[in-house]
Amino acid sequence: MTRHRRNTGAASASKRSESEPATDPSDGGTLEEIRRVETIADRVDVQSIRRELPDEWDVRPDLVQFGSEPLSETIRFRRTLADPQLVLKPIDDSQPGRDIVFYERDGPRAARERTIIVDSLSEAVRVAVNRVHQLDR
Repeated sequence: MTRHRRNTGAASASKRSESEPATDPSDGGTLEEIRRVETIADRVDVQSIRRELPDEWDVRPDLVQFGSEPLSETIRFRRTLADPQLVLKPIDDSQPGRDIVFYERDGPRAARERTIIVDSLSEAVRVAVNRVHQLDR
């Protein structure tokens, strides 16, 4: 799981109660809260998926930037750098099991093309595995 930290501007590292006022945010701020956030990589068993792929293909989590958006954790299927690759990305990173965008890229110089949106991660993995077998022919 990835840890996300939120800078709240509180001057003390100790956790304050809801009734206590925040200290001056100009003090530089410290962490008030750390919470665990589940990511797409936490939701898939890449070893199990690899067993379903042709021998040359690999699947692994990857960090990808889409335009000016922040980095997103994705699941990438690829044989070699020169071959097509498939990328699965949740529409909402905070809900990694729902609404997965399926991207294809024909090669290293080609742009990613959004091809389909699938309503669940398990269905998106199934679509990706099927597509890998089509590309492997």
